[in-house]
Parts: sequence; C-alpha cells; structure tokens
Amino acid sequence: MTQSKLNVRTGDTVMVIAGNYRGVTGHVLRTIPSKRLVVVEDVNMRKHHRRPSATPHGEVVEGGIFTYEAPISASNVMLVCPHCDEPTRVSRRHDADGTIERICKRCDNPIPTAG
Repeated sequence: MTQSKLNVRTGDTVMVIAGNYRGVTGHVLRTIPSKRLVVVEDVNMRKHHRRPSATPHGEVVEGGIFTYEAPISASNVMLVCPHCDEPTRVSRRHDADGTIERICKRCDNPIPTAG
C-alpha cells in the first residue's frame, strides 16, 4: 500500500472549510497520513473523564476531566498561505537541486516549511 501524501505538514496554519468548526484557523499539531487525518489546535475539542488510579509502582494518577483535540479529516482543512493570508490549494515544484517545494495557487509564492 502506498503512503498517501498530505498537503499540510505539522506546524502549518490551516483553515477548517467543513464541519462544526468551519472558518476556524489554527496550527497543525500532528498529522496521521495513513488515515488522512490532522490534529488542529483548538479544533474538534473532546472531553475525557479519567478516574484516579494507582499504578503498580504505587504512584497515584490524578483523575479529572481532560480536554484534548481529536483528529479531523485532512479534506476538511485548507492550507493558509503566509504571503497572501488566504486559504489556498497547493501545487508542487521541483527545484534545480531536486528538492520539492509547495507553491500557493493564488499568489505563486513558495510556502516555507514550518519550524
């Protein structure tokens, strides 16, 4: 099975274009390419109720209500170009040295790799 390529990478700024969080922008915290999912900061927030428990070593794990970001489909987000500040589609171009860079379809500027 071939690895599917995502248009977004960890650290990119994306805008949600479908679903309950439509119009919200945030940074990509992590990607799951095999399932075509991305985790976006402050998007698709879920709560998990955890009971306090003790580990076999005698340490006590504190309980409570924990909030976390659940993954959403990569097709529901669109990359925001840092040059034109608009959500855009992405094309790829090979440089002379053989590296592949992502290109904004709106302004034709390369999109830098985040941090």
